[in-house]
Amino acid sequence: MKRSSLKFVVPVLGTAMALSMTGIPAASAATKVHASTFGVNATGTVSFWIRSATESAALKLIPEFNATHPNLKIVMHVTSPNDDTSQLATAIRAGDPPDLVGLNDIDVPEFSHEGALMNLTQYVNALPYKNELSPGHLALASIGNQYYGVPYLSDLSVLWYNKLLFKEAHIASPPTTFAQIASDAAAVSKLSTPSHPVYGLSFAGDCQGCLGFVMLPDIWASGQHLITGPLGTQKANIVGNQPLKALLSVYAQIWKNKEAPPADQTQDGTTWGQDFGKGNVGLLPGDYGFFNTFEKEGLSTADFADVPLPSENGGHGSTFDGGDDFVIPEGAKNPSGAWEVVQWFLAKAQQDQYAADGESPVRSDIVTPAFTAKYPYDAVALNTLKYGSVEYTLAYNAVFNNPGAPWLKMFDEAVYSDNVNQALQIGQSGIQSTLDAADS
Repeated sequence: MKRSSLKFVVPVLGTAMALSMTGIPAASAATKVHASTFGVNATGTVSFWIRSATESAALKLIPEFNATHPNLKIVMHVTSPNDDTSQLATAIRAGDPPDLVGLNDIDVPEFSHEGALMNLTQYVNALPYKNELSPGHLALASIGNQYYGVPYLSDLSVLWYNKLLFKEAHIASPPTTFAQIASDAAAVSKLSTPSHPVYGLSFAGDCQGCLGFVMLPDIWASGQHLITGPLGTQKANIVGNQPLKALLSVYAQIWKNKEAPPADQTQDGTTWGQDFGKGNVGLLPGDYGFFNTFEKEGLSTADFADVPLPSENGGHGSTFDGGDDFVIPEGAKNPSGAWEVVQWFLAKAQQDQYAADGESPVRSDIVTPAFTAKYPYDAVALNTLKYGSVEYTLAYNAVFNNPGAPWLKMFDEAVYSDNVNQALQIGQSGIQSTLDAADS
């Protein structure tokens, strides 16, 4: 795996609370900029905060930027997965924010709705490649038709399959429906012997964030979301959500039939993907960057491939638009320099380097035949970018990521207790109460 899976399991500070408890003294006044020269020939330094979980591309590209920009330099600060949002909230409260932040995209709404981020709408709209940018990243950076950030880098989910096991099980192609996931998992599992166990599907069953990362896109591809409505009056869409019920039923069936590794129930994400890399798992919903793990475990690159996470009844799949957004905090000392840095990172010359540096671009027009030939796994994910999505809510971490999240309680009841209907009731009440608490 190209980065620590701790990003899926570490609880995040309640940013809105952290910001609003003491106000945002230095950032309360809007950053003053001159539109005609903003982001053009800026000078000085840009304080750029990046997350250690997504630092690869920045570590490579920042020296390149500094070497080619004699009058503008990036000063980098790396934040840890445990305190990236709390560090930023503290800096904003103290009136000394960085100029530019690579912020986990699911955390952007909490900061933007507290007035802590600069409104970048006119500059985002002026980007000639705006329509090629990841829609999910943009959605999380927006309030209505106003943008408070722009996509920085992608972390996308896909469905991996073992081509050797599929061939041995006489499966002609990877699944494109939920029913095919179930039937393919059953067929592959029949290859198992006492001396060589084989499993149809593997999942990180005790990592709530991991499960959201790979299961939510199946729901989105099927035309549904788990959270609906505008902020302040959001509703949980659980009971009556047919794709959700169908997906949970497939996972429950696979678990009941022992077509998943027994260790999946306690898999917290720390070794996620390693079992697939050993060659005895047919299907793995996971991160597109898992190919590094598979190769380290000994699986030949010719023996596995990835496809989009499928919908319930076929059609195009989807992906989780994870990763980071660029944001400029209100009160930044050099916002013009920050926007110049942003534009440089988003240019094709730099976007083309992302995959080589361990990250994924945010522009769909980067996928050329040459890119596809060089980075086939990433190309699959990027070709699905236009269908990718997110759950837009201030309560994402509380619903999906934090310990004891209602999302995991629902999954546990459905899969390990084999009680999907009761699980949906648990999910409906738990997620709704969490949303109500966030909205209040």
